[in-house]
Amino acid sequence: MTAGLAAQIRKWWAIGLWLVLVTGIAEGHAMKQVRAELTAGEGKWDASVWLEAWALYPEDGPKVPPGEPGDPKMAGNDWTATLDAADHEVMRETARQFLTDIFLLTLDNQPLRAEFEFPDYTTEVPTLEETAEGAAVVRVDLTGSLPPGASGPLKLMWNDDEDEPLALELITPRPGKKPRISVIRLAPRDDPFELMVIEPDGRTGESEESTLWGWVVHGFEHILPKGLDHILFILGLFLLQPKFKPLLWQTSAFTVAHSITLGMVVLGVFTAPARLVESMIALSIAYVGIENLWVKELKPWRVAFVFGLGLLHGMGFASVMQELDLPEGSIVEPLVGFNLGVELGQVTVLSLAFAVTFFWLKKPGFQIARKVASALIAVVGLYWTVERLMG
Repeated sequence: MTAGLAAQIRKWWAIGLWLVLVTGIAEGHAMKQVRAELTAGEGKWDASVWLEAWALYPEDGPKVPPGEPGDPKMAGNDWTATLDAADHEVMRETARQFLTDIFLLTLDNQPLRAEFEFPDYTTEVPTLEETAEGAAVVRVDLTGSLPPGASGPLKLMWNDDEDEPLALELITPRPGKKPRISVIRLAPRDDPFELMVIEPDGRTGESEESTLWGWVVHGFEHILPKGLDHILFILGLFLLQPKFKPLLWQTSAFTVAHSITLGMVVLGVFTAPARLVESMIALSIAYVGIENLWVKELKPWRVAFVFGLGLLHGMGFASVMQELDLPEGSIVEPLVGFNLGVELGQVTVLSLAFAVTFFWLKKPGFQIARKVASALIAVVGLYWTVERLMG
């Protein structure tokens, strides 16, 4: 392939990244669940869940917000001010039923019942908190008791049928110390997540998932078996030139880069829209696959470009890490553990790739297989790019 054609492909790659950026910024995603917080101890538990008001009003009701369903600009306090006491009662009942079905809290695998309070609906026309996008938010308080003498893991399952995640702030009391505050992002219909451990005397203890080894496991699992997109990217690097030195240069650049952005995003230095990041990661997979079709050996600009893509993938790792039990004030251990787990996962993928191809690398048909595999990686990357942009 000529240098001119290669330059044209790189130009269109840059244009593609720009289009992803514009699309990711221009189009938002309305969420039913804004956030929640929960604490437990001394024989009881308390939680608060904030829900966008428009999601609680009947879709076919006479006062449904104008515009597109759930448009936050149309569903603020100006809209809620038009509702009367009967409307509020309907929305309270909707919230109560919704959370009864979806907010499933257990102690030692035994379900815990909740009582509901709606402090924002104490008046006929309440003034509600609003999101940054302008959507009015309803706060629902849940309270319940812990059975006397009961002990074991306190777990929460977010059983949403509409695939909306829950951002949960967990407050774990610690005798003689400040409460431990963690941020967890619960995926819908996933296995129940262990929040904390309730001791027989009513004291609370931290979940084992918050240890250094727990973070290593989280990082490894994000690659194997959960990170198919990252696996394909690593295999794309492997297929360019399946030899130790080229892989050392590429993986070293990738590791340094993703470690930088992983730490910066988790520490709150900057943030990036999740859909934008995931779409660009998919596009990076497509690029690596396409480039393998004409490049036969490692070039210096390839290492530099892989470094840039590593910065991008680090943001993706950070978004996953932030979905887990992220402690407040003690971030070094989670960062080190998660990053180490990611590296172990990547080394495992490369080791498996070498093991599978070891006796085939020098055979004539390998170059054809290499190009076919690279083309398939490119196709999958392009498909994911479109799917994530449209989603």
